[in-house]
Amino acid sequence: MNPENLIPSIEEGITGFASSAEATAKFEAGKDHASQAASELKEAAILKAQAVKSSTVLKAEDVRRKVEDRVQDARSRCEQRTRNEPLKCLLYAFGIGFVTGYIFRR
Repeated sequence: MNPENLIPSIEEGITGFASSAEATAKFEAGKDHASQAASELKEAAILKAQAVKSSTVLKAEDVRRKVEDRVQDARSRCEQRTRNEPLKCLLYAFGIGFVTGYIFRR
């Protein structure tokens, strides 16, 4: 091994580049590569966010439909019970109203 090959010459300078134009060109190439990688990462993040958003919207709509169905079912059962046993429901409503009035009066 020749030790002279390990030490950069004065023309190459400390950085190992033959000229500042070469160093600038390599810097610009690295900068362009980093910019391209950042834009690709941004696009991938946007696509992922859109996928998560659409998935969340679908799940929310499904939950809303299920809740609406359960509320409608409970309402129809309550109406049916009221039609079948009107006196019993009237007494329950009176009792609940009486207790509520007693509590709020204090």
